[in-house]
Amino acid sequence: MSAAIPAIPAVPAMDSPMDGITTAMDALASAAGAPVPQIQDPAAPSAGQPSFAEILAQAVGRLDDGVAAANASAQSFASGNGDIPLSDVMISLEEGSLALQTAAAVRDKVLAAYTTIMNMPV
Repeated sequence: MSAAIPAIPAVPAMDSPMDGITTAMDALASAAGAPVPQIQDPAAPSAGQPSFAEILAQAVGRLDDGVAAANASAQSFASGNGDIPLSDVMISLEEGSLALQTAAAVRDKVLAAYTTIMNMPV
């Protein structure tokens, strides 16, 4: 039993090449019986999703909390608190150091990308 292949509708001419491509893709998807995804406007804020600034603030807050916890454990150990083993203090200090190094590397990459974009000819 063979199924009839549906005809692909003609693609109307568009002003932009991208309009033609998306229209052709929609036509092929509908001919194949696949659902056509709806693309949201990227400028429109999504409900329930945090903004980039909020995500960045949370990441910096977690970094600060980690470094503060490492410093607190080191100060507690230095003041003679026997409940904290030296190995835990060293591990927490190293985690804080690695977190700061990672944050500095990310900052450097972001600044390099920004500089590259700003130096592009228009």
